[in-house]
Amino acid sequence: MAERICVGDRLPFFLYDTPYSARNRFRDLLQASAPLVVVFMANFGHPITRTFASRYADTYAALHDGGFALVVRSRADKLSRSIGPDTLPYPLLCDAAGVLYEHLAIPTSKSTLMSYSLEGWRILREAKKQGYQPVKGAEQQLPLTLILDRDGTVLFCHYGASLTDVPEDCAAIQSLLEELELTPDYEEAGVPPYAEPEAAMAAESHPRAHHGRRAPEDTGGFQPVRQIREYTVPDLEKTSMFGLFDDPYDEN
Repeated sequence: MAERICVGDRLPFFLYDTPYSARNRFRDLLQASAPLVVVFMANFGHPITRTFASRYADTYAALHDGGFALVVRSRADKLSRSIGPDTLPYPLLCDAAGVLYEHLAIPTSKSTLMSYSLEGWRILREAKKQGYQPVKGAEQQLPLTLILDRDGTVLFCHYGASLTDVPEDCAAIQSLLEELELTPDYEEAGVPPYAEPEAAMAAESHPRAHHGRRAPEDTGGFQPVRQIREYTVPDLEKTSMFGLFDDPYDEN
């Protein structure tokens, strides 16, 4: 049985699908966006997942000092008709088989009362007004929030106690990065806090990734971790399409 991941552990590299591209390397996402905040939630058809996916998209501009990715238990081919590369400002990783969820020991809950917060009940109530019909007795996928360094090392880890126990939006994610002192500064570039302006300008001229970390080509001697786990992904060009969004909450 898989054990929960902890701060200091390293997440293995893997390949992942999005609704608009197949077999992407998680290694590349880390290199481009670290510190990378990864939120694991239920399938994309769940009203709570939809609500938070929209919040993260609407507030994405508030995230200055890190990257963000959302993982859902949905099939990429079922989402590909409606979610293109320009639909969301962040990557949407699809793991319908739940391989990552199992590897990280992200729990599910059979108790609807325990898995829904007050906010969750409010979201569910509004979704029912729009036609959402939850499956009675179905297990509820609880969330997980991770912050990862560029080599996959876990810098922060929080297993959610309810379906809404994740960062509220990207402004909250930015605040979390600041509280954990994971935002870039001059000291990261080797410049003392009170350096002369010329030194500071030289440091800022060093190539950096768009989220503030050093550019991927500056690895500082980093040795990649052996890729030890990949999950099967479909060829999106050969899979059939489904009219998922005829019912915005239908995932079956």
